[in-house]
Amino acid sequence: MGDKSAIEWTEASWNPIGGCSVISPGCQRCYAMRLAGGRLRSSPKYRGLTEPSKVGPVWNGDMRLWEKALDQPLRWKKPRRIFVNSMSDLFHESLPDEWIDRIVAVMSRCPQHQFQVLTKRSARMRDYYDGDALNRIIARLVDETGEARLTSPLPNVHLGVSVEDQERVGRIRELLATAAAVRWVSLEPLLGPVDLAVPLGGVGGVRLDWVVLGGESGPHARPMDSAWARSVRDQCRAAGAPFFFKQWGEWLPRDQLGWRDPTERYDGCEYTASHVRVGKKAAGRLLDGVTWDEYPTV
Repeated sequence: MGDKSAIEWTEASWNPIGGCSVISPGCQRCYAMRLAGGRLRSSPKYRGLTEPSKVGPVWNGDMRLWEKALDQPLRWKKPRRIFVNSMSDLFHESLPDEWIDRIVAVMSRCPQHQFQVLTKRSARMRDYYDGDALNRIIARLVDETGEARLTSPLPNVHLGVSVEDQERVGRIRELLATAAAVRWVSLEPLLGPVDLAVPLGGVGGVRLDWVVLGGESGPHARPMDSAWARSVRDQCRAAGAPFFFKQWGEWLPRDQLGWRDPTERYDGCEYTASHVRVGKKAAGRLLDGVTWDEYPTV
């Protein structure tokens, strides 16, 4: 985490907030929760933010503002894509508006970067931007820097929602009703088929600008059906929307094995009638033999 990131669709991660809580099925195998309660559990930033359980560490709902990380993007002079709060949710219900204001104020001072925000709390995000956040941030910038040149929506802030199945597509409706320069969705982990016809087609002249899709990784990962991935890809192509296929995750569908190196062996791997568990790295990023790395035009 920091000025480089292994996440395929970004270049850096910035984590001024630590902590979260489980609100939907997509959270159950959260890599950030596993990391905060595992390798990072003794670090001051994440200590005490998870509780042990039979399935591993679980967020306990406590949130922590990490002051040392707040100005990190200001020190990065080279332009880059930055994933905001990869270890938390910027619009978590427990976060005071003042914390969010401080983070947005930093983003406004870094026009050289693209900030990629993802949330499962789409209603809180909409309420935040519908409120008086802009006036508060202007006042903060004047106090901190002596000036405030702020446009709304911020052109370098890309707002997104995380959606794992059709039941959670309502988050996209909230996103489309939120002022943003770029609106995007991350379908990761994708746990079922999703119909994006309405958000890709547009609601009141506003539509999704970018779709990212990925399967689940980690010890207890759930498989992603190749038909779900193909459907999303085809919906994006029909709508002319950029599509980014991030990963298959832990499980590779059997119908994707034909695109792989025929000399590879999977002896000893766990398998089902439809999938082989080869691990994230071996499963790779090819969907029907193609790498999809499309980004929105900004």
